[in-house]
Amino acid sequence: MIYEDLDRLDIDKLNKDLLDGVEDYIDVSKSNNTRKAYDKDWKDFVRFCKYTKTKYLPADYPTVSKYLVYCAKIQKLKVSTIERRLASIIFKHRESLHSIDRKHKLIKNVIEGIKRNFGTKQNSSQALSIEDIKKIIDKIDDNENNLKDKNKSLARNIRDKTLILIGFLGGFRRSELINLNYEDIETDLEGLKIIIRKSKTDQRGSGSHTKGIRKSLVGPKYCPVFNYENWIKVSGIASGKVFRQIDRSNKILDSLSDRAVALILKWRAEKAGINSIKIAGHSMRSGIATSLAKEGATENEIKKITNHRSSSMVQRYIQDAEIFDNATKLLDL
Repeated sequence: MIYEDLDRLDIDKLNKDLLDGVEDYIDVSKSNNTRKAYDKDWKDFVRFCKYTKTKYLPADYPTVSKYLVYCAKIQKLKVSTIERRLASIIFKHRESLHSIDRKHKLIKNVIEGIKRNFGTKQNSSQALSIEDIKKIIDKIDDNENNLKDKNKSLARNIRDKTLILIGFLGGFRRSELINLNYEDIETDLEGLKIIIRKSKTDQRGSGSHTKGIRKSLVGPKYCPVFNYENWIKVSGIASGKVFRQIDRSNKILDSLSDRAVALILKWRAEKAGINSIKIAGHSMRSGIATSLAKEGATENEIKKITNHRSSSMVQRYIQDAEIFDNATKLLDL
């Protein structure tokens, strides 16, 4: 459209349409999971404002600051959750063409105070070791061998083994696992080539990359390739999502949610005799990073597998792996 044509348009309607377009593009800029989290956070903030009889849109800085204190002192949320709550408020204001500045002195000081008071140490998920993964796979196999009806849970067992082995060895995020398509995975003599089309660090999907997962050299039991091929054969999947729900009659349904991945891992770990209190979907990703660090892998080598952009988290895994390096061996009982 050329600018001369604007004279023939209803300017009020044009402005409304353009504003709607702004909201549409803001909307698609976030992943579905992030969007759901932000919506939930925003509802909590609105409830707080209604209870305290303060305005929530646009909110002023004292109101936002009091809410952050409420999250820390009353709700006793983790620092990371409080920071996400703040991000949700900022996002919702931007959606409505208002502004909340994260760097505002009041907001900044409150966040810093919360970090100092409550500590920045997160109640992080437990990193699974290679031994833990083997225990889980062994337990699933034992369960298979003891089944009276071999077909009853066969598909679920094979799916879970494949999910856990690929998730761990590939250092995948839950969101990446549930979005894997059959068309994105290629098998060859060396292993699996897996295309990641969209990830947490690339929501636009513009920078897809390929991960390689090698075949096991010691047999099929813990081999991600063998288990993947077995899952494809049993499930009959020939297109679309790789990891899917299974109903009680063994029927393959729609794709898994990221929450389902965490629940599967937690349940399988518990069945294998592993304390599952701190087991979460992230336990596979943190597990492979920590395991690699223990084997002496460098930061860059770990990053190539996990696709971390930031060095801070990778350094944390390395520190966790080295925690006993300086401990005395004189009292080795």
